[in-house]
Amino acid sequence: MAASNDEPSPCANCGNDAIKECGQCHRVVYCNRDCQKADWKKHKNICFPQGAKCIRCLEIIDDNNLRQCQVPHPVHLLDDAGSSFSYGSGGASTWNFSCRACFKNFTREGQNYNERDTAPITKGAKFCFSGSHTIKPLPDTDLRRVTNDAMVLNAGPNLQKQIDAIPVTMPHVRILTIQSAGGYDDSIQPKLEVSMPELETLQLIDVAFQKVTLNQQLTPKIEDLTMQNIPDECQLTVLLPELKTFSMHYYGPSSDESWIHEMLATSTKLVSFDSYKLRVGPELTFAGNSLQSINLHRAELLHSLTLYAPNLHHLSLQGCYNFEGTFTILDSHPRFAPVRSQSPFVVNTLNACLSPAIQRTLQSNPRIVWEDDGDATNPLEAHFASWQSGW
Repeated sequence: MAASNDEPSPCANCGNDAIKECGQCHRVVYCNRDCQKADWKKHKNICFPQGAKCIRCLEIIDDNNLRQCQVPHPVHLLDDAGSSFSYGSGGASTWNFSCRACFKNFTREGQNYNERDTAPITKGAKFCFSGSHTIKPLPDTDLRRVTNDAMVLNAGPNLQKQIDAIPVTMPHVRILTIQSAGGYDDSIQPKLEVSMPELETLQLIDVAFQKVTLNQQLTPKIEDLTMQNIPDECQLTVLLPELKTFSMHYYGPSSDESWIHEMLATSTKLVSFDSYKLRVGPELTFAGNSLQSINLHRAELLHSLTLYAPNLHHLSLQGCYNFEGTFTILDSHPRFAPVRSQSPFVVNTLNACLSPAIQRTLQSNPRIVWEDDGDATNPLEAHFASWQSGW
């Protein structure tokens, strides 16, 4: 046992006063590192019982691999930090990533644009974690781990069969990523409408889906949804009451935008809404006591916005070239319990085209901190804004 406040405990090896405890189990103490090493053969069965599995990498621990815990970067926690492709002979393709689990960057380099996930890491962190095994529970905030409830499917000729088989191959899947193999192939047009009752995180990246159905019957637990380059003609149904974070890049205009209005009306627990070039409109309505961040960057068809979000911190309308209708901020909403106070929030309108009425709202509403001088590093966006406003 560890030393008490009254007197030190004896070293497990030599009996002298101990000054340090085993960093793994915290149940045995030693006077120095040499004694700890000398006692290891006896003590290791306490630290790592025979057949014990590492909590972090899920590998069986033995004498030969005690310090060989290696965790790949989780695909669903990678942000694209820029890529370059070479289609000629002898050229190399590179993919740069930022990992939200270890907060490190790395680069893959290969000879084929379809090698994004398999090309060797040539720069940066080769692993999300590399070190010693552990059988101690990890904090929930430590995402540097292998999970047995995460699935990654790459677009290919068998993608539809793989999707349809999910209820059998991984019935308790919690994290699902369906992505392109490196290039956008619009000849692969799968449907996603299978039962995944434990699914919490879903990413649909650069795949030409024909149909996506997410609702309480099929996917009742989804909290985090990311979609990128979903075809405009895709039949979308997103009715997720537990949804907390939503991100959609590159979509529209579509002949049927009803799905997003139904999604916003259903997702009453939404905290964060992120979008880039989400071409829907002419009006959007956000309502919820949990909303903290709304990013409508380059929502080029947005004309009017209605907002009930008493806890909002940030609203970005950057590059909204057609925001010349109305901007309504509600103090109450019949579907939500009233709050004692409403927070101030920053509104970014850099390169947005605003009607005089909207400008008056931005100037007069006491909750709004109006900013239109943020990151101005996109001259093309500024040019479009000037052209739209008639210079």
